[in-house]
Amino acid sequence: MSLSLGSDNDFNFNGDRINGFIPFIIGFLIYSVTISMMSAFFTHQLTSDWSNALNGHMTIEFQSNIVGSEEALTEKQQDEILQIIKSTPGIKRVKKLKENDILKILEPWLNSTSIPDDFPFPAIFDVEADKKIKINLLDLTEKLSKISPEVKIHDHANWYAPIVSVSDGLFFFAILLSVLIFCTVCATVVFITKHTLKSHEDVVQILQLIGANSSYIASQFKQYYFSVGLKSSLLSITLSIITLVKIFFIYQTVSVDSMIKYSLILFAVPIIAIIILMVTSKNSVLYFLSKDEWISK
Repeated sequence: MSLSLGSDNDFNFNGDRINGFIPFIIGFLIYSVTISMMSAFFTHQLTSDWSNALNGHMTIEFQSNIVGSEEALTEKQQDEILQIIKSTPGIKRVKKLKENDILKILEPWLNSTSIPDDFPFPAIFDVEADKKIKINLLDLTEKLSKISPEVKIHDHANWYAPIVSVSDGLFFFAILLSVLIFCTVCATVVFITKHTLKSHEDVVQILQLIGANSSYIASQFKQYYFSVGLKSSLLSITLSIITLVKIFFIYQTVSVDSMIKYSLILFAVPIIAIIILMVTSKNSVLYFLSKDEWISK
């Protein structure tokens, strides 16, 4: 039987008051799955890009004197430190940050606070390492401490790794939440289908008396839930587009790659939902009709 939005079937589905709420209920459930998946991919992509950008980067800091305006390192010490770092296996690039660079890093925490002229800036070296080579940080620290005992090496992987783990956990939680919502959709369809069958008990019996098999009756419900899926998907897509427009308006940064991914999710989730609705409704009807006692219960 062909699928259409028409109502040329043997069951008056629209006559049941409970069926009038189905497109709205399922539409909001589909919308919830869509936003959940978009949030999961957004968070995962954000932390993944951030992790890739920081992976292989280290910061080597030499603290300056608390009292006085002298620099943390002399020119000779800086040259020796640069030589040691560059000669370390696995180091690709090293750069000493200037005071202006340090101020840019501190700017989010300083706000409008002015920095005094005699502020003891530390000497900070930005180091980029080869991701495939593991650097012996203990050996490097020992060599640098001979020049200045106030050396500290900050490996970014030590503090961004837990954040990436949390992001991965949120991603899988969103997947699990989406699966649970789809299970809720299935349970709702099963419940409504059984209610509809019992409400149209006389129609079912007449169809069976004139020779209609269970597959024919199931196809009636499959066609109906196809139309329900389209209406619900239209509601979900509309709400999702409004949500995305507001988000993009707030952040004002939209890449082509992000638009493609969100568009795929925007239409993929409703398509999956429609398939679930059709398959669940058809198999529910076949199951209930296979039980002789379903009408009396």
